[in-house]
Amino acid sequence: MEEKLKYVHDNPEVYFTQKAKDGGYICPVCGNGSGQSGTGVKLIKGQTFRYKCFKCGTSGDVINFYAAEHHLSNAEAIVQVFKIYGLDYNSKNFDDKARKTVEEVAENLKLANLIAEDIERAAENLKQTNYFQRRGISEEVAVRYGCGFIRGWTHPKKRGDKNVVPSDRVIIPTSKESYVARAVDENNRIPKMKAGASNIFNIDVLKTSKQNVVVVEGEFDALAIIEAGNDAIALGSTTNVDKFLSWLKENKVVPQKPLIIDFDNDDAGKSAEKKLAVGLEKLGIRYFCLSLKVGDCKDQNESLVKFRDEFVGRVKNIHQAIEELKKNLRRSLSDSAKVSKWEKSISNACDAIPTGWKSLDEVLEGGLYEGLYVIPGATGTGKTAFALQMAYQIAAQEKDVLYISLEMGEEEIYERHISRISYQLYGNTTKAKSVHSIIQEKKTVSAAKEQFEKVGLYLRTVCGVGSIDADDIRKIVERYKYELDALPVVFVDYLQILKAHDPHMTDKQAVDYNVLRLKQLSRDFKIPIIALASMNRTSYSDVISMVSIKESGAIEYTSDVCIGLQMSAMDKLVDSAKKQGQKEKAVRELKAKTKRDMQAVILKQRNGPIGGEISFEYCAMFNHFADKGSDGVTVKNFNEATNL
Repeated sequence: MEEKLKYVHDNPEVYFTQKAKDGGYICPVCGNGSGQSGTGVKLIKGQTFRYKCFKCGTSGDVINFYAAEHHLSNAEAIVQVFKIYGLDYNSKNFDDKARKTVEEVAENLKLANLIAEDIERAAENLKQTNYFQRRGISEEVAVRYGCGFIRGWTHPKKRGDKNVVPSDRVIIPTSKESYVARAVDENNRIPKMKAGASNIFNIDVLKTSKQNVVVVEGEFDALAIIEAGNDAIALGSTTNVDKFLSWLKENKVVPQKPLIIDFDNDDAGKSAEKKLAVGLEKLGIRYFCLSLKVGDCKDQNESLVKFRDEFVGRVKNIHQAIEELKKNLRRSLSDSAKVSKWEKSISNACDAIPTGWKSLDEVLEGGLYEGLYVIPGATGTGKTAFALQMAYQIAAQEKDVLYISLEMGEEEIYERHISRISYQLYGNTTKAKSVHSIIQEKKTVSAAKEQFEKVGLYLRTVCGVGSIDADDIRKIVERYKYELDALPVVFVDYLQILKAHDPHMTDKQAVDYNVLRLKQLSRDFKIPIIALASMNRTSYSDVISMVSIKESGAIEYTSDVCIGLQMSAMDKLVDSAKKQGQKEKAVRELKAKTKRDMQAVILKQRNGPIGGEISFEYCAMFNHFADKGSDGVTVKNFNEATNL
């Protein structure tokens, strides 16, 4: 034993085959030494056969390094290293504790050699069977994946057992040292058997494939998909879901394109599909559940045999099928789906025609960019109406919009959309200004519905009174990205009633925290976030300013743009009214008007001019803002901005 160990120690280059650039060896554990400045594995000073990697800290002789590389005990490593060096071992040289392990390793190595020999022999005998052709698999595909045939096969563990009846089998390798053996006599219903570890067929393709790799149960099902022109892997059994997920995690593999899960339609397949879906989502790996099976066929291979052309067509059109799935997913998760339920609840429908505010876009140098936009305003200035209309206009451009409502429910929001759009369509002739009058305006609402469905496809409303904070919004955005592979423009209505992250926070601390987290969210995902903000009561009858905003500290410093809403006459009112009571009365009179002249004042713009004032006509009855333009004339052609 000592003589053989000395041979290993004297010939490290048999194991340390790669030389590092500075004279040592490339570390087989961490790869140190392969770069420009890596020191690699070097002899420990004063030693003749003990080495150390100064990056990962692994040290010892060849046995120690091999054990660390393959996560083995030293006893297991000795057996395998001796095999590499072409040396025999004697288990008597090990103590009682290690002897059992060594003998077990040796037995496994013997079995692995038999399996490798079977795979090689089977490949040589492939032409002795037409079984693959009967299953629709061409010789070219069978050869590519090392498939073959063995006449009179018995399991490597049972060879020599007189009670075992041999059978003719096709061999499908699942690794260099494992395979699946399937009987070619289908009438005898002999079950398939596995030799070696229960490896997953063709799993390494996930590291390189540029296709949507299909995950199936059986090896012949995977071969059928490969025959049709797409990459596939086979778990071998639904019980291998955990093994598959562990492999993805340990190897840090993220497929280039979403996986396709296509298991059998039985209870085991459906259960495994759900389990795999949950596991993939936790790993951040996107997937789609898509059936490639044709008609009543139980699996993909049967589909290939019975309906070859149709099956091949389905496989080749996987990309189009994914796009259709994404389209259906978008519809099921969007406001288009939700608004239909709302329509039934009031026996009407809602729809809308989006518009554009050119004057505002000009001041904002083209529109919204990445960043946090804050829109403050006193009660009655139409903050929510302004935000809902802006959200709708963005969605009309086929851009995703997420509207977080912390004050109103979905029905109230849809009511405001319908009211505004009805006014855009029919002007003052409509009476659709509340849920009760909307019910009476069936013709108006019906016409609006056709318009809304075009835009509502890109709108998603989430309501949560007192139950959502900025971190919850981040989770919603992350989920949105995962589900639709798209990022939305986010509206938050409104800042001061976002939930405190910590119940012990003061109101100011809660606002500061949520503002900072929203700003971070906008930066991380490169999206605009528009948050409404309330004002101090004492500022209701004053000209709007940054100090007017309730809990304004973090808002003032953190926001990228601040657009204040106020009555156009506020500056004159403040100058003319001598007492606070007179100001408040004058403000009430302005709010009582059906149509109000409003201003959007640019209080802050990090990357643009400030102080600009955009004039609007606000019809509060119908929740509608009309851009008055630079000449003060109300823009009536609202459809022009969206071409709907």
